[in-house]
Amino acid sequence: MSSPPPGSGGRDGDGWRVVVDLPYGKTFEDAMKAHARLASGMDIAPTQLFLDKDETSGRRVSYWIADRDPLAVPSGKSPLLGATRVDFWKPFPWGVDERGNPVMATMLWLSLLVGAVPRQGKTFSARTIALAAALDPYVRLYVFDGKASPDWRKFARVAHRIGFGIVPKNGFDPVQHLLTSLRELKADVEDRYHRLSELPLHVCPEGKLTPEISRDKKLNMPLTLFVVDEVQEYLTHPEHGKEILSLMVYLARVAPAVGVSVMTATQKPDDKACPSELRDQHQARFALRVGAYQVSDTILGAGSYSEGLDASKLLKSHKGVGLLKGMSDDSGIVRTYLADGRDADRILTRAVALREAEGTLSGDAVGEAPAPETSATILDDVAVVLGKGEAKVWSETIVDRLADLRPDVYGPWTDLEAKPKAEALTAALKPYGVATEQISRRVDGKVVNKRGIKRDDIATAITERNNKRDAG
Repeated sequence: MSSPPPGSGGRDGDGWRVVVDLPYGKTFEDAMKAHARLASGMDIAPTQLFLDKDETSGRRVSYWIADRDPLAVPSGKSPLLGATRVDFWKPFPWGVDERGNPVMATMLWLSLLVGAVPRQGKTFSARTIALAAALDPYVRLYVFDGKASPDWRKFARVAHRIGFGIVPKNGFDPVQHLLTSLRELKADVEDRYHRLSELPLHVCPEGKLTPEISRDKKLNMPLTLFVVDEVQEYLTHPEHGKEILSLMVYLARVAPAVGVSVMTATQKPDDKACPSELRDQHQARFALRVGAYQVSDTILGAGSYSEGLDASKLLKSHKGVGLLKGMSDDSGIVRTYLADGRDADRILTRAVALREAEGTLSGDAVGEAPAPETSATILDDVAVVLGKGEAKVWSETIVDRLADLRPDVYGPWTDLEAKPKAEALTAALKPYGVATEQISRRVDGKVVNKRGIKRDDIATAITERNNKRDAG
């Protein structure tokens, strides 16, 4: 729809819309920088003034002036309370925008990062998405909460894997359970890539996951949502943090394409607590109120401030309100629907009944612990340390990376000379049918040959191992 002519205006919902042409040479970015002054000139609160870029002209801006601060108005209860079930393949209601228009969410083919200062509704916003997933009985859920708050406890009734906090209790180590779950899921993702490419054309015509494939229990490739709240607690774990980071980076980057979506939430999005190598893998970002525009840019991505997206302008009264970017072509404000503890319990009770009827309760929800075979092997560890796009890698390089990943296991290998390093890896991989070969590299202008491995051989070995496990 084309914009009204410049200078025009009129009522638009609970406010006024005015289209303005800025002086020649001025841009939308200039208007955004002057946002507070513009609001002052109109004698309104800054949170009543919304600016939209006009694609027809670099100097044309659309102002929407709300009658009152719309972000302080609660969006209301989640429609999930009245839903009998959800089709997670389709968008579902997540909230409303500043004008009260519905905002639909989707987790298909993407990963989502949620960030905010404490007590602004971060967990509730993320939980609403997980509740929608729970109402689709064919969605597999992994839920981990680094702070062990009460907010996620009820998901134990439906989650395939679930864990709380970082402190071992009664013989159960939640961090180790997260590691095992990450390795289990990574092996599943690797397996899906190969199986989808091998399925008959009449079942999988484009080599991609479909609703029919995801709901076929024999194929065992359901849509999966992996949720980690307060992810910084796991990433900064002194013993396992580095491996958790590596596995989460892998999943956030490649898993969505085969139906495994990742949602991470944090109140500390800085590089130390939540490194950029993980943040940058999230295609979608949601920033509730933060303390400074730099933090907003950290969550939403560099350059978001210049696009007019600044979560630091949100107020304490804006509970559950955030800026959404990357979930669709449009960016904007979302006032997320509320589902409090009682609401969540009601929704999850319905989710349990749905899954019992469909026979899809699994894993921790029914007391099924991960099989020993799904714990990390040398194959999984090598797959983790292979860099993106690396087809062949020297064995000694792999050993050094393995030692960084898990020093307690592979550290002793680094004390060996280069040739014994390679031989140690060769011996470890031999039981899985993975051989090494000579790989040529040019170093300082000279061709150097050393033993190494191929990515395809590792992927094939993982697939064969998983097929044997499933058959058993």
